[in-house]
Amino acid sequence: MSMFDIDFSKLILWLLPHFLRRRRLFSFISALCFPVAKLFDEFILFRFETIYKLDHTGQVFSLENVLNDRFDTISRRIFITDAYTKQRKYIYARVEVKPKFLGFIYLHNRADYADTGVDFIVWIPDAVYISEEDMYEVRALLNYYKLAGKRYKIYRS
Repeated sequence: MSMFDIDFSKLILWLLPHFLRRRRLFSFISALCFPVAKLFDEFILFRFETIYKLDHTGQVFSLENVLNDRFDTISRRIFITDAYTKQRKYIYARVEVKPKFLGFIYLHNRADYADTGVDFIVWIPDAVYISEEDMYEVRALLNYYKLAGKRYKIYRS
């Protein structure tokens, strides 16, 4: 039993004196207390949402739990890895004048290198259906829970 378990019909019955406990008066007072009961229900929902937000932090396991709770409750396939730390490899520097210019060859995505600033990668499998509108929610959840200054990239695999 919690301090938030309130049954308004019992409360009305307890607070009414015994000689006034008639069906008509009880119904009238119940109708007067109905807006308070609705506000109380909204408060309970707000309380549970706030406790959920306070229970989760910017740690990797917590971010994974938030995303899996929202988008993949059964299989929990969304996971987070550290960003890539690949070093750039050059065939030759631009200042060296070579007879052959090979053009730009991209072996990896720009975000895959260590100096691009991506701190972690969120992997969402293709089997998890996430629409374009849900991707905005994924970004909003990540921005809400991640630490300030951390940057991320979302990959669909």
